[in-house]
Amino acid sequence: MSKPVRVAFVMEGPTDYVVLRAAVRALLDGRDFEATNIWPELDENLRPQTEGGWGGVYKWCRQVLEQAEGPARDNPIFALNDMVVIQVDADVARMKYKDYGIKDAPNDDLPCEQDCPPPSATTDALRAVMLGWLDETTVPPHAVLCTPSKNIETWVLVGLFPGNGQAKKSNIECRWGLEVQLRKHGLMKGAKKFIDEYRANEKGIQDAWPSVREKCSEAERFSTDFLALVPAN
Repeated sequence: MSKPVRVAFVMEGPTDYVVLRAAVRALLDGRDFEATNIWPELDENLRPQTEGGWGGVYKWCRQVLEQAEGPARDNPIFALNDMVVIQVDADVARMKYKDYGIKDAPNDDLPCEQDCPPPSATTDALRAVMLGWLDETTVPPHAVLCTPSKNIETWVLVGLFPGNGQAKKSNIECRWGLEVQLRKHGLMKGAKKFIDEYRANEKGIQDAWPSVREKCSEAERFSTDFLALVPAN
């Protein structure tokens, strides 16, 4: 019997964790896995106990580097897990460090938004920024970067509501404001995301993951990178 795959998650918030956990479950296709939410820390109801948002991911990366006392890739967190998923939505490419009150950024590399299409122009730039937070130039072993364009709600919309008019449009990864559509379906109100509604739809996201991969290039990239690290049975 194969050992469970150990997957750790570093993400902006709890709803991102639900979406990514559903994606991983779909990718592993019935194989057991142990999911650990590293950052932000979540209670049993998936309520955050530590700082979330992209700035929280930035601070986690800097802590990993500091604790390694050398290259970030030498931090035991990577060796202790089969995969460490690090997620930042591509709308962060529009941000400035001062927007989050960050004054000690190692590089002045935000904003880094590029023309879209292709979405990869911006996500490639953002991935380079994320590696800079770790003081790395290549992705550490066991790490998987996840950069939904423009945000992970695009994946949710495509997966759960394929009949939605906006979900049917081309270049969906280049479209802003798609989270408005999730408000219509009860998953959000204003900027607030309802974690219980996301959890109730987790199986639906899992089942729809092949369609999300087909429609969203960043979901396909994440899936390909993740599967490349799955240990043999």
